[in-house]
Parts: sequence; C-alpha cells; structure tokens
Amino acid sequence: MTEKNLNSDTVPMFGTEKLSIAQIWDQMQRLQTDFALAQELTYYYTSAQWLKAKTVLDLGTGNGYYLSKIAQRFPDKVYHGVDISPEFIDIALREAATANISFALGSLFDVTEPSDFVLMRLVLQHMDDIPAILDQAARLTNPGGSALIIDAYDPFRFFHPELPEFMEFFSTYAEHERMAGRDRRVAYRVEQALASNPFWRPGSTLQLLIPSTIEGNLNLFAKTYTLLADLVEQSGKFQYNFRAVKDAWRRWTERTDAYTQVGLILIGIDRIC
Repeated sequence: MTEKNLNSDTVPMFGTEKLSIAQIWDQMQRLQTDFALAQELTYYYTSAQWLKAKTVLDLGTGNGYYLSKIAQRFPDKVYHGVDISPEFIDIALREAATANISFALGSLFDVTEPSDFVLMRLVLQHMDDIPAILDQAARLTNPGGSALIIDAYDPFRFFHPELPEFMEFFSTYAEHERMAGRDRRVAYRVEQALASNPFWRPGSTLQLLIPSTIEGNLNLFAKTYTLLADLVEQSGKFQYNFRAVKDAWRRWTERTDAYTQVGLILIGIDRIC
C-alpha cells in the first residue's frame, strides 16, 4: 500500500476539503458514536489488554469525537489520534476535552512512536489493502500490545417493515465499494490477512447487534441513514435516484411499527512479542 491509497482524491467520500462532505462526516461520526458506544464498552471493560494499556493510538480518528468519549471513560491512559483530513483534525483539536489526548494530521505511515494499544474504528471498510495496514499497525504497536478493529457487520442489518428502496440503494453502494477493492466484509478480510501475517495472532471477537428499540436510537438511525444518502450523492460516486431513497426512508421512519438494527464486529488482535 502506498500513502496515496489513504488520500481523499482516491476515495471521494473523504474529500473533506468540500465543506458539505466535511459537515456530513462530522455529524455521522457523532451519531455513530452515540448509538453504539454504550454497547462497545462491553469489549473495553472486559479486555485485559485494554485495561493494562497505558498509551493508545487511534488510526483514522476523524473528528476525534469517539476517542474523546473513550478518554473520558478511561482517564488513566494517554491518547493520540491521527487522520489525513485537516478539517477533521481542526475539529478534534478544537474540541479535545481532556489533557491526556492529542491529535495530529497524517496517515498511519507518518506515525513513528509505538503505543500499547491501537484502535481502528470504521476505517478498514474504506481501505483496499488490509494486509499492508495490519503490517504498519504492527510496527506501531509495542510487542505484547494489542489492536482493536471495529467495523460494520452488515449481516445484522434489518428493517421491519421491509424497506426495499433503501436496501437496493445500500446494495448498490456496497457493490460499488467492493468493485473498488473496498469490500465491507471486514471480518472476512481481516481473517484472510491474519492467516499469513507474522506479527499478529487473533484475539477475542465480539459481534454487537444494536437495535432501534434502545431509547433514542431510531432517531439516531434516521439521521445517520439520511446523511449516508446525502454523502454518497455529494461525493458523486454513482448516479442514483437519491430523492426517492430519502423519501422512502422518511416515510418509513414515521411509521409507528418501524424497527431496524445495525451490526458491529469488534476484532481484537494481539501483537506477537
């Protein structure tokens, strides 16, 4: 993998120099944290590797909102987040709430100081060369340390009543990403990469089903999916009837019997000494 693979000109959805895209991503990162963090904490509180870590590196930290929430929960660690988007890093630096957290502009190839624990949350689904990323992440993880990959687990995605308009749009989006080498089946891709990687061994894995029945989640999901359609439209990734998708989604969220759920998979990997 070259550094170009991580640049926004390669993945137009990350062209955050465009104000509308930066604003959409900023909102989405906050929403994705707000509806998932409470359940993700299960992994953190039960991970001996996490609890003993003193330094944490967040690769692809985005606007820093997620890392700041984690730092508030676990104040005994020192946190550093990096991202290639200057717009995101500006937000992260402006909003950093604790003294034990720092942010810097750059890619994972710009980081030189290793940490005890490396986070990669909702990052690998956007990358085309997971083996190279895991190799570099190993260089940034102290021997005996660990990394946590958090990403989408699409088999858990479900709508009741059925929502064919949105599912067709999402399938089109996922196929477009797959054809560009960015297969959303991150768990499968990581498993394949680990099979020949000399630096990592598999750790614990946790699948999370996050339902809209948790108070407030249906509203958070409604905003997130609307923003996803806006993001794909703004990025110009492909032509689609986005208005029809958003109209169908709006009508569905107004139903009194609306239920949906999303899935996340948390994959722990341990750095071989």
